[in-house]
Amino acid sequence: MNSFQLKYHKSNVLIAALIGVPSIGALLMLMILFCLPINAPLWAITLLIFSFLLVMILALRWIIKNQVFVPCTVTINRQGLRFNIEKASLFYDKKNFFSAWENIASISEKFDDQNGGYYYQIRFRKSFIKVNLSAQINCEEEAELFFKELSCFQDILDLSKIEFPDNYNPVYI
Repeated sequence: MNSFQLKYHKSNVLIAALIGVPSIGALLMLMILFCLPINAPLWAITLLIFSFLLVMILALRWIIKNQVFVPCTVTINRQGLRFNIEKASLFYDKKNFFSAWENIASISEKFDDQNGGYYYQIRFRKSFIKVNLSAQINCEEEAELFFKELSCFQDILDLSKIEFPDNYNPVYI
């Protein structure tokens, strides 16, 4: 049984944050702009718009960095994977959950174009979710070790599902 420190996120939560925060910020800005008097100076309106844009950018960065991508301890053993989200988040209500190997549909390594690194995506059968795991800052070697062990368990699991005929005789070289 090995434990790994990784960053955890779900793609649908990231997309919701990328769409939701700017939408809410734009609605708030429009509500305030419509409440301004008609003869409000142009510099005040421009200052208000730029300040709202700055606040939305900072809020979105904070939400993504601290609420979407959260530290997680992943434990791998013969029964399956256990996820322990270490920090409270607005978006993840389950802080501790387990998945047996039979519930895992696929495991893949993906390249992140924006950050220039790799992340590992695990797709589950019964809950229809995709979990993305990436390396924490300065812990890329631990993430590589995690993926190697995860791939090893997946290969062993795939080999155990193969049914050989009764008269099968392996040839050893």
